[in-house]
Amino acid sequence: MINRFAHHLFDFNRPESRGEVIFFKLLEIAAGGILIYQVWGWAAYIRTISDVVMPLGLAHYIDITFMFDTALPVVNAALISGLLLAGFLRLSRWAYPVAFVLLLFQYAARYSLGEIPHGTNLTAMVLLGLSIAGLAFSDKTIQRRFTLGFTYFFVGLAYTLAAWSKLIGTGPHWIDGSHLWIWLHEKAIDTLALQGSHSFNALQELAFSNYYIASFFLLAGLITEFFAWLFWLKPTRLWMGLALLGLHAGIFLMLHITFWMNVVLLILLTLPWATWIDHSLMRTPVAEPIARVTSRIG
Repeated sequence: MINRFAHHLFDFNRPESRGEVIFFKLLEIAAGGILIYQVWGWAAYIRTISDVVMPLGLAHYIDITFMFDTALPVVNAALISGLLLAGFLRLSRWAYPVAFVLLLFQYAARYSLGEIPHGTNLTAMVLLGLSIAGLAFSDKTIQRRFTLGFTYFFVGLAYTLAAWSKLIGTGPHWIDGSHLWIWLHEKAIDTLALQGSHSFNALQELAFSNYYIASFFLLAGLITEFFAWLFWLKPTRLWMGLALLGLHAGIFLMLHITFWMNVVLLILLTLPWATWIDHSLMRTPVAEPIARVTSRIG
């Protein structure tokens, strides 16, 4: 049973294609780029914070205020950026782990005012997978397979736990359509305050038109999250990934919340990019040198 589960996530024994190597590098670039963008944005914000309102993560154990009113957030962002580049070029197997630890400090300092975001979590799990793989395995193919399997696991786990959190916190009544109406009006107030005007789109108007339609939208989202563990299994990964992307599309259309970092990674992890790249390599001679360079970096 465990071996079959591991096969779905990691599949260590299957030969690796060049398309898989190139795809993995694209995933690394995407995750690294998102994290670099984040840590520099956080650095500017941290310098405006003077006190911890609600400790988050490491701040429960370490006084994170030493990051405030100093240049440390900027220095930390520069170090993380350099370490991510060093990790990508495989200059040191410790580059990714150290970058991950420094990221925890930057994250805890940035979100010490009571706000708990979700956008960076999945990207950070890619970095953690890379960190563990680099320290635990010497074979590059196994490193890539472990990182992918590790990320697949946490995609399924995170969304499934989101469903359970809703059920534990609110119970089955979470799907009450009036909840969606409240959230839509709250977002409308935010938009009105920022832009001075607001109008509901067709999907939002549909939700307002009928209590049961609004409840159905919430039920569809809850069911999608509840079965996100199907992302762990090869036969259902594509369909579950598309369902999760559909969930994010619905959240954006309803509440104008993007979760763009999760969406980028879901697009990469869901669609068969490696297969498409392999087909492209067979048809396009100019792609062959790209494959060779990527293999050396890998």
